[in-house]
Amino acid sequence: MDGKQFLRRSRVVLMLLGVILAVFVLALYDLQVVQGAYYREQSTRKIANTETVQAARGEILDRYGRPLVTNRASYQVTLDASLMGDTQKRNSTLLSLLEVCGEQGQEWNDSLPITAAPPFRFTTDEPFQTQWETGEGEVKTADTRLFQLAKTLRLKTVTADATAQDTVWALRTYFEVDETLDEARGRALVGVLYELTLRSKDVVRTGYTFAEDVDIAFITAVKERGLAGVKIDTVTVREYATASAAHLLGQVGPITSENWDYYREKGYSMNDTVGVDGAERAFEDILRGTPGTKDVELNQNGKVVGESWHVSSETGEVQAPQPGDNLMLTVDIRLQEVVEEALERHVPTMTDETEGAACVITDMTGGVLACASYPSFDPATYRKNYNDLAQDPLKPMLNRALQGLYAPGSTFKMAVAAGALEEGAITRTEKIQDTGRYKHYDRIEDQPMCWYFRQYGGTHGWVNVSEAIRDSCNVFFYETGLRLGIDGIGQYASLFGLGEYTGLELYEEKGEVAGPETSKRHEQPWYEGDTMYAAIGQGNTKVTPIQLANYVATLVNGGHHYPTHLKKTVKSNDFSQVIEEYQPVARDEIGLDEENIAAIKKGMGMVASEGSAAWYFKDLPVKVGAKTGTAQVSRNSEAHAILVAFAPYDDPEIAISIVVEHGGSGTSVAAIAAEILDNYFSSRDVMDAPAVENTMAR
Repeated sequence: MDGKQFLRRSRVVLMLLGVILAVFVLALYDLQVVQGAYYREQSTRKIANTETVQAARGEILDRYGRPLVTNRASYQVTLDASLMGDTQKRNSTLLSLLEVCGEQGQEWNDSLPITAAPPFRFTTDEPFQTQWETGEGEVKTADTRLFQLAKTLRLKTVTADATAQDTVWALRTYFEVDETLDEARGRALVGVLYELTLRSKDVVRTGYTFAEDVDIAFITAVKERGLAGVKIDTVTVREYATASAAHLLGQVGPITSENWDYYREKGYSMNDTVGVDGAERAFEDILRGTPGTKDVELNQNGKVVGESWHVSSETGEVQAPQPGDNLMLTVDIRLQEVVEEALERHVPTMTDETEGAACVITDMTGGVLACASYPSFDPATYRKNYNDLAQDPLKPMLNRALQGLYAPGSTFKMAVAAGALEEGAITRTEKIQDTGRYKHYDRIEDQPMCWYFRQYGGTHGWVNVSEAIRDSCNVFFYETGLRLGIDGIGQYASLFGLGEYTGLELYEEKGEVAGPETSKRHEQPWYEGDTMYAAIGQGNTKVTPIQLANYVATLVNGGHHYPTHLKKTVKSNDFSQVIEEYQPVARDEIGLDEENIAAIKKGMGMVASEGSAAWYFKDLPVKVGAKTGTAQVSRNSEAHAILVAFAPYDDPEIAISIVVEHGGSGTSVAAIAAEILDNYFSSRDVMDAPAVENTMAR
C-alpha cells in the first residue's frame, strides 16, 4: 500500500516537473524565436532621453495683415560626441561627415579663427571670450586670442606668439588626428572638434549646430552612412516676406553670455533662439511660443528608435510645443517700400557728402506707418552679409530714424511759436520787424543776422508769427525766443517730446534740448545770446527724426501728445482670437489754444503753397502744411537738410519728417516728401487682393 502511494506521488511530481519544464521551454521559444528580434532591439535601447522642442515663433504682419516675417520648416545637423565612441571612431565619423559636406557642397559652422586652407593664418586679431569650469566648481573666463584656449587645453607647444600653423598642428596633436591626413582635411576636422570642445568647456553655449538649412540630398547621404552621434532635426526658421523694414523687423539669434542671466531668470534654456533686435526683440514675450518636451529613445549606436511627447507626471498633460502669438504692426509695408525707394533714388543725387537719411511717418496717435533709414539692407541676407555691412562706412545697420541725432534747425520754430503764443510772449497779430540784423545788442559784431540778409542782403520786413514761419525769419524768432526765455523753450520742447524718448518699443536715442544744464553737461559756458540760437533750433539741441514726426503730429492734433508705437494688434497663434488691441493714451495734454494752432498751421500751409517748397507740393491731391530746416554741422561741411510736414491740411491724418545728412537746404528734401505724400493719398483706398482665402480673418 505504501509503495503504491509513493509511486503515485512520484508520478504526480514528475508530471508537475514536466509541465513546468514545458512552460519554460515554451517561454524560451517565445522569447528567443517568436519575439527574439523585438527583444534584441529592446535590449539595445538606452533609457529615454528628454529633449526640449522649440515652438515656432509667431508671425509678424503689417497693419493690413500682410505677412512680413513668417516661418518655414528647415533641417539642421547637430552633433553629440558622447555617442561617437572612442577618439578614433569619433574622428572617423566626423571625417565621413565632412566628406558628405564636400560631395554635397554643404557649408558647416566653423568659428576657428584660422583660414580653412594652407598656408594657415589667423583671420582676426580680435580677442574673444570663453568660459569654462575648472572641475572644482569654479568658473574661469579667458578674454584672449586663440592661443589662450590652446593653453586651456594644455597645448604646451602653443604660446602667445604662436603662428596659426603652430596652433593647427598643436590642435591636431591634442585631438589625436591622423598624422597622414592632408592639411586641409586636418584643419577642417580640428575646426569641428574645436567647436565641440569649446562648448564642452563653455558654461553658456552648450549645443553645436553643425549645419543649418540642409537639403534632402544631404540628409539622405548622411543617413546612408549611418553616422553615430550625427542627428538631423526639423526646425522652423524665420523667413522674410519683404526686403524692406529691416531696421524695424530685426533678427533672431542665440542667447549670448552677456544676456544669459536675464534669459535664465525668464525660464529660457541655453540653446534657445531669441529676438536680438528690432520687433523680434521688442515683442519677444508675444512672439515666443511655449517649448515642448519630447522623450527620445536611442540604441547603442546613437540612432533614434522611438519618440513621443512627454506627459507631465503632475498634470497628465501632453507637453507638445505651442506656437507664439501673431503680431500686427502699425506699419503699412507698401508705404514703407515707397519711402525706402524714394530715399534710395533721391538721396545719392543731393550732394557728394551725403552719408545717410531717414524718414518717419506717424498717424495722429503716434502709430508708426513707415520708418525708414538709408542706407538699409535686406533682412533675409543680413547674416550672410554681416561683415560687409559692419565695415560699410555709411553704416547701413544704424537706424538713423530712431538713433540719428540732428539739430532740428528751423523746424524747431513752431515749438517756440506755440510756447510764446500760449504764454502771451507774443500775439497772433503782432508784427516784429526784420532789419537783417537783430539789434538787441549795441555792438554790430554781437548782432546775429537773418539767413535772408546773410544770403541775399534783403530783409523780411514786418512779419507776424504765421509769416515768420513761412519766411523762416530768424530775427522774429530771436526776439520771440528771448521773450519766452530758455526755460520756456525747454518746457515746450519737452511737452512736444523733443529731446525725450518717444515711447517706441524699439531702441531709440533720447537727444537733448539746448539750455544751461545741457551746456553744463558738455562743459560749456551758457550766455544769454545762446537763447537766440536755441530758438532757431541750433546750439546743443539734438533730436531724432521720429521725435520730429511725433512733434508735428502733437502740434496739429490739438496738443494731444501720444507715445509712438509699433504694436497694433496681437492675435492668437491660429488667428482665431484677438488677444490685445493697442489703445492709444495721451502722455501729455498740452491744451493748445485752437486759434494759436491755426496761426502756426497757417504759416506751415504757406510754406507748402507759396514758400520755398511750393513747387513740389502744388500738384498733390491734398493740401499740405510743411516746414523746412537747415541744420549747420560745421563750416567745412554741407548742412543737414530737414523737412517736416502734415496732411491733409484741414483734417490732419499723418505727420512726416525727413532728414538727409549733408543734404543742403530743407527745400531740396521736399521732392522726397511730395513723392511719398502723393503715393499715400493717391493709393490709400487701393488695397492688395488677399493672397489666400480668409486672409482678412487675420
